[in-house]
Amino acid sequence: MIQRIQSIYLLLAAAAAGLQFALPYATAPANTPATATAVFADGQFNPVDNIGLLGLAVLGAVLSAAAIFLFKNRSLQGRIAGLGVVASVLAVALLGLVFFNLNKDLPAGSVVSYGIGGALPVLAIVLNWLAQQAIRKDDEKVRSMDRLR
Repeated sequence: MIQRIQSIYLLLAAAAAGLQFALPYATAPANTPATATAVFADGQFNPVDNIGLLGLAVLGAVLSAAAIFLFKNRSLQGRIAGLGVVASVLAVALLGLVFFNLNKDLPAGSVVSYGIGGALPVLAIVLNWLAQQAIRKDDEKVRSMDRLR
């Protein structure tokens, strides 16, 4: 049911999780000491460079997309949206840890610019949370209508 607002939120959350593969977390210009590291060998750092980030980005996208089609079972849809929040929170925590370790291990004189891809897991958290709240409100509305009957 695409006309329900939680479906829109879940679709946008799945898109935010999927866009992590298109928009890099960080980039390093060519011919700088940073490109000598394994992470910046191709000039950019994205989920493919870390297996944990790869798994969490895919998991977040799949959970958000799957929750869209669970509109007939609101309680399960809410739990799946909650798992999407957890996956995105773990992705943000892991990304912070990777950035911390990356900054420690970069050679002197390295220039790294952080991209919008690092904000996408945070956006996915917000959108999954909004979807979860809309699902809860929808469920409360249905229950109140059942009491009136």
